[in-house]
Amino acid sequence: MSEVHRLPSVEDAEREASDWIARLQSDDVSAEDYARFDEWRRASARHARAYDELMGTWREFVSAGRTVRAVSFGNAMQSATQAPKKRHGAALAAAAMICAIALLSWWHLRLPATFATDIGQQASIKLSDGSVLELNSNSAVRVEYSDGARVIRLDRGEAFFTVAHDTSRPFWVVADRTWVRAVGTAFNVYRREGDVRVTVSEGRVKVAAGTPIVDAPSDGALSQMPTSQLDAGQQADLRGPVTHMRALAVTDVAREVSWRGGTAYFEDRPLHEVVDELSRYTPLRIELSERTRELRVGGTFRTNPQGVDALLSMLRDGFGLQVRSEGDDKIYVD
Repeated sequence: MSEVHRLPSVEDAEREASDWIARLQSDDVSAEDYARFDEWRRASARHARAYDELMGTWREFVSAGRTVRAVSFGNAMQSATQAPKKRHGAALAAAAMICAIALLSWWHLRLPATFATDIGQQASIKLSDGSVLELNSNSAVRVEYSDGARVIRLDRGEAFFTVAHDTSRPFWVVADRTWVRAVGTAFNVYRREGDVRVTVSEGRVKVAAGTPIVDAPSDGALSQMPTSQLDAGQQADLRGPVTHMRALAVTDVAREVSWRGGTAYFEDRPLHEVVDELSRYTPLRIELSERTRELRVGGTFRTNPQGVDALLSMLRDGFGLQVRSEGDDKIYVD
């Protein structure tokens, strides 16, 4: 089966270029970062063009002086957004945002930001307070920081949070009608179809399901709701007002978040579960016949389209199943 390659859009290339400029300007940039950047730049002419255009604008801001007033930044953003049909407008807006992050950190804490990944893409973002947000494939979050709270809204997909300790500003994750409250810990939130799964790697969190829709979560509102506490090694599935908790072995916790290392591991799992999980990492639609759905399979696969190709090859060559294409984006297994 031929590999499926998706060309990056202009908007994606500009967003990723702005991320790379910010990363390469940080104090803790590493040799691995430079190597990954070089690989990203060489992967597409569109990547290189977006980076060069954005970097040119960045240098113009830097050469204007080390101090950038908030009013100047606001004017730059307004000028950029008033010309949405011009390509350089998006580049200017992104570069202006980079300047704000680098030179106006106090103001950045009050700026909402949105981060998203495409199918097969993953990202790691260091937030302004030192917390780290890792996004899995086809995921999106909104970051809303203020003086009194840190709120992450998981609009779709899956994210892992390593939270910087700050008792004065609780850390919240909101996914559908589920709230997760932490101060300093590490945990995973997976917004699935019909429920939200929370897995704690370190520390502890409080979770509440079926919460009312309000502008922002708070400890006061949380105190009025049925809550559950999850410690390290525990997992909960929250569906409406119902919470199902379980304890996990250390190895099981590692498997739940193995996507962070670019892999997914399965042991003696029904094929339909494996396909459901790996389908998150490819634009292909995989359909199974009734006789193959409960077939027990296992293995370690990359969390990208090539990992799905490896699964299909295993089913065809290792299990003798028929794997055929039906159109450009559908695979049928029998």
